[in-house]
Amino acid sequence: MKHAIMIMAHKDIDQVCHLIDYFQDSCYLFVHLDKKFKLSKDERIRLESCRQVIKVYQKYDVRWGGFNMLRCELFLLNEVLKLCDADYLHLISGQDYPIMPLGDFFQFFEQYKGKDCLRYIHLPHIGWEGNTFSRLQYYYPYDWYSNRNRARYNVGRFLSLQKRYNIKRSLPKQFDHFYGGSQWFSITRETAKMVLSYTHNHPSFYRRMWMTFAPEETYIATVVVNLKNGKDVLFTNFRYVRMKNENGNCPANLGKEHLVHLLKNKYVFARKIELPFSSDVRDVLDQYFVYDNHSLSILENGGWNYDGYRLYSFDRIYFESLIRILQILDVDSVLDVGCGAGLDVALLRERGIAASGFDANPYTESLSKRIVADGQNVCVQADLLDDDTEAESPFDLVTCKDVIPYIPTNKIAKAIERLTRLSGKYIVLRWYDNDYTSELPINFFSTDEIVSLMERNGFRKFSNKHLEMTGKGSGHVCMMFEIR
Repeated sequence: MKHAIMIMAHKDIDQVCHLIDYFQDSCYLFVHLDKKFKLSKDERIRLESCRQVIKVYQKYDVRWGGFNMLRCELFLLNEVLKLCDADYLHLISGQDYPIMPLGDFFQFFEQYKGKDCLRYIHLPHIGWEGNTFSRLQYYYPYDWYSNRNRARYNVGRFLSLQKRYNIKRSLPKQFDHFYGGSQWFSITRETAKMVLSYTHNHPSFYRRMWMTFAPEETYIATVVVNLKNGKDVLFTNFRYVRMKNENGNCPANLGKEHLVHLLKNKYVFARKIELPFSSDVRDVLDQYFVYDNHSLSILENGGWNYDGYRLYSFDRIYFESLIRILQILDVDSVLDVGCGAGLDVALLRERGIAASGFDANPYTESLSKRIVADGQNVCVQADLLDDDTEAESPFDLVTCKDVIPYIPTNKIAKAIERLTRLSGKYIVLRWYDNDYTSELPINFFSTDEIVSLMERNGFRKFSNKHLEMTGKGSGHVCMMFEIR
């Protein structure tokens, strides 16, 4: 499957070239630079000399919230269809950044072959203009202003006048349902053809987008979802965008504090990477996500020796079930045994839960330091089988997820004994069942064997059926225990 990457940029050629380098010779690249940007001859040569770049454009004066944003997107779609045979078309900004190796990027979209990836909602929606059709009914002349702050001020005053004198446009009549969302998307070639064909043959809806606010956020989603009746259209574009006013911008300029959010979901791109502010997080992405060559080996005690993040998976169902239990049982302290890079610990702390963690991985401390909140204690390296691994006082709950399978079979009794000494109330265990397949060496333990070892050390299966984390599925067995 061939991919075309359409980049809309307005500054920082170094960042754009760094982004282009990621795609190597494996994708078709189309770059549009804002017409206002003063592109030097050397910079143009630098961009055009990249072998994967098909063409560099400076056709539109793109202004925030204005109509030219949509015009530029449709222009790029048309250029891709005209100049290459890409199967998938991805629209990104010059401040987007990939968060997986290129090989994984290709494999990722093989999973969604034939699907369109749009993050959209049905309008009106409480999250958009106070559950109104405001952006479709009033005039927003953002194309009149080159300065974004001045545009917001003047357009805001103009909007107030329209409301005062009841100047309101009727809703477009081309569709009964309207959709809106992120302008950034990944769509199939067939869908791109469909959008352009509709725009050419039925231009009235496209023209109606003039002076709507951010028309690109409405037009593409409305056309695609209506014409395809929602078939093969996903509700996500796999971009991480933090829609909060942080670090001087909304969406937020990403910093190290946002790394934890990139780890807990499956994203392809993150934005905004604003240099020099985001240089630290971009360096981490390069080292541990984009160009990750960190290998994993198994230590004698079963622990991982791994300086990386990508092989540590986040299980949202497990995590949210754990949160529910902690809240209902009023648990004050949690210990994550085998915490890996410390992601669950960081997320528990975000929820206001006093959580700590340790892992046999010698890189645990440095890995967790990048994702736990500043000023908080990081996770540490410790061996569950080490007699010196003690807690000053038992934790209310100990969670131990997918650690048991790596424990040597002749050490499992000691591991369970050490685990029970760390908890004063509850233990949640998860391990692999016989249906689980892994490229790493793992051991399988029966439920009866684990339950017997837990009972021998003073713990029994949790008796509250409404709260217990007991279950089997997806290659795992999960069970909760309480002290007798």
